[in-house]
Amino acid sequence: AEVPARLWGGCSRCAGRLELLFAGTWGSVCAEGWDPAAARVLCRQLACGRPRFVPAPCGSTAAGAPPVVLRQVQCTGQEPAVEHSNRGTCLPAPWIG
Repeated sequence: AEVPARLWGGCSRCAGRLELLFAGTWGSVCAEGWDPAAARVLCRQLACGRPRFVPAPCGSTAAGAPPVVLRQVQCTGQEPAVEHSNRGTCLPAPWIG
């Protein structure tokens, strides 16, 4: 089953901090290793079109960030969802958002 994903705290449903639902709890995705291929997979998964990286003018997405549940995401760009990408571990680091 696909792991639910959302972008939280942004100006629209396609902007904000990336969170995934694991074991009934929303968690952040570590920014280490995140690249344009991973962004393409996520935007396709959320039906958000092509990815764009722009500053978030609607306030900080850092407030209340949940613990990291997925780390060092490495996608080819062909995966159906982010959780199907390779992943590993990372030190405490910024989250995607």
